[in-house]
Amino acid sequence: MATFADGDAQAPAQGLTPGKGLVVLVVVILGVAAFIAISGVLGLPSVYGGFLFVFTFTGLFHAAPDKLLPASLGAFVGIGLAFALAALPPAFGTGGIIAALLLVVGAVYALIMGWAPVAINNAAMLFLTVGAIPALHQRETLMEMALSTGLAAVLAGAVLALAQLRRA
Repeated sequence: MATFADGDAQAPAQGLTPGKGLVVLVVVILGVAAFIAISGVLGLPSVYGGFLFVFTFTGLFHAAPDKLLPASLGAFVGIGLAFALAALPPAFGTGGIIAALLLVVGAVYALIMGWAPVAINNAAMLFLTVGAIPALHQRETLMEMALSTGLAAVLAGAVLALAQLRRA
């Protein structure tokens, strides 16, 4: 039988019966469908940035309302760093490579030191990692990732606000 360490993201949800788990699954399916539909209406062809954000916010930040800002800022910092890796070298040659690498190394050092955790956090590193995939090194693709991430962050904030109103 598998055991789960404290903080293991794979641990089963506490207090969910199989019936409640199915209700949550239906809500997730409806949320995914709504996100894809809204993205389509807005003309956003890539939705992976939004899905990555939701996974990050719910998985790493446990969908805590006070963590929406760090998750959002971290995502955009990571996309910005990925953009620097994609845009600076072609624009400035060796100097651009050095500048982009210094930005990334500085961000990693800030993460290690715990500086600016509202913006430089695990979300930033995750989005940097995905955004640095060579196939995504196009300005348009990174912009689509940013727009999809922004939409997901706004929708997550709206869901949190509705949940707060419902509890009140």
